[in-house]
Amino acid sequence: MSGFISKITSSLSGDVLFLIVAFVVIFLAVAYFSKSRMISLILAFYPATFLYNQIPFFDKLIVLSGDTGALLNKLGIFLVLFVIISIVINKHTSSYDDSSGFIGKLGLTVCILVLFMVFSYTTVDLNLFHNFSGSIDALFMGLGRVFGWSLLPFVILMFI
Repeated sequence: MSGFISKITSSLSGDVLFLIVAFVVIFLAVAYFSKSRMISLILAFYPATFLYNQIPFFDKLIVLSGDTGALLNKLGIFLVLFVIISIVINKHTSSYDDSSGFIGKLGLTVCILVLFMVFSYTTVDLNLFHNFSGSIDALFMGLGRVFGWSLLPFVILMFI
């Protein structure tokens, strides 16, 4: 039994550390920026991901070579789409700027962390930075699981 527990903890330790650091960084950003800006970022993720996956001439936009260059190029293309859509959505959500308490900030942080994980599994493969273990892969692989994880931020936004 102890061998089984040590095997699970050793495979998850790197993932848990990575997710804790990501959670803290995202929480600090949520605490700094307004609630409307964070909601516009969450809402901008969906059309940006859709447009990124539907670009017909995507191969012509990749100008950097190598694994790292191609990854940075893909991230740059996604971020351009994401920022433009976020600015447009933020114009319409800027009136919704009430302060959120600690629970609200935690909810927004969980939303963004979940979307980051969905992004890394469906849009741009971020294995160059961190390769998640098989147990985390099992949580996010498959269309049904991706749909459920993509729906979770909307459920959280209903309650904060």
